Amino acid sequence: MKDVLAFCAYLLLPLIGIGIWHLPSIRRLDLGGRLSAAGAAGAAIVAALLALLSIASIHWSRGVVFPVVAVIAVVGIYLARPLKRPDAPAERRDAWAIAALVVVAILVVYGLLTARMSCGDLHFFWGPKAVRFYRDGGVTVGFLGDPNAARMNPGYPLLLPLLYAWSETIAGQFSWWSAVLSTALFLFGSVALLRSTARDSRGAVLMCATLAYALAVADAAGAGEPPLIFFETLAIVAVTFIREPRDQTILAALGLAGAVMTKIEGATFVIAVVIAMLILRRSPRRVLLIALPAAVLLGAWLGFVRFHDLSEYYRGATMPIYFAALPGTLLTLAKAAGYDLYGLPWLAPIILFVLGPNRRNAILPMTIAVLTFMAAVFFYIHLPDPTWWILSSAPRVLLTPLTALLIASAAAWRSNGDLSYSPGHGVVS
Repeated sequence: MKDVLAFCAYLLLPLIGIGIWHLPSIRRLDLGGRLSAAGAAGAAIVAALLALLSIASIHWSRGVVFPVVAVIAVVGIYLARPLKRPDAPAERRDAWAIAALVVVAILVVYGLLTARMSCGDLHFFWGPKAVRFYRDGGVTVGFLGDPNAARMNPGYPLLLPLLYAWSETIAGQFSWWSAVLSTALFLFGSVALLRSTARDSRGAVLMCATLAYALAVADAAGAGEPPLIFFETLAIVAVTFIREPRDQTILAALGLAGAVMTKIEGATFVIAVVIAMLILRRSPRRVLLIALPAAVLLGAWLGFVRFHDLSEYYRGATMPIYFAALPGTLLTLAKAAGYDLYGLPWLAPIILFVLGPNRRNAILPMTIAVLTFMAAVFFYIHLPDPTWWILSSAPRVLLTPLTALLIASAAAWRSNGDLSYSPGHGVVS
């Protein structure tokens, strides 16, 4: 019963973040897209609430957390009025695509429930950190600074263990099964965001099947990659498919902020998005607005980590670079990127991108894919022989450029009118 309650905690996130439905762009999405966007907002709200309670030294308890969350949900429901959706472009419903998504969903849930996809990181530090946070009634410096917790990555961002602690607060105990199953929600949420914003069921099938397979090969269930991909997808589809400038800014900022507070790789993703937008959109003010929340959160977290002398993982770029390791790194990375399927997860979206009638529309997500892939190479050559590091982490690290590539393949088949950006005309305003 408590496993069910723990999983229901994740299902409550869209209700907590339902206030985001007041954005016209969100109202135009189908139900799956709206629930996914609200879920992202709800996850950010819950994590922020638990963090603020810790800062104020207020002990987490149902009596404290539930009333605040209830007020936020009520205010969100009020903001979401009127419930009538604006007119949206006609959507062609492909029955075969829906059936394919259902089949993939069944396989994913089966893989999760049989623990075939679970990640060791969940058992070694994501889960234990959440358990300790819950038992301490908040995030404490005493725990993070304890030498015995050094292997639990105390300098990692806190969003995921805070979400796990939220689930534990609802259920009264930590549920490993609900933590693993949350991967399905993050995956399906990512797919729903692409399908809803791009109005492309076929692209959604490709994304769902590809990421489901890659997550299984990478044994990423319960780790930081599923929520990271979820927030990254929100950011990419926002700057690619959302037309209204204000809505685009809000949703992209939410995606970047969520990514940067989920994993340290989220900071690299933010940099890639900023560089890509500065080059292709040439709108520094909009880029600043989109990246500012993520930059503030990252700066605050780094300040906290350094002030309390916790283990800090953001200095990898300052380590010596071993250019002699580059050939071996590329070969080993290519092996890991094959996902035991001869690189098909990459080849399919690349072929679709090349054959797409509107390839220029996909330049932004494609640039993000290239930059994040190059960033992975850059960090790996900071070791003279990164073979073990690559083989153990690359299948998960490469999920970010793979996701961006999948979104690019969908954008290449969209007309200019479907996108937030029309080549030669800048951002639609």
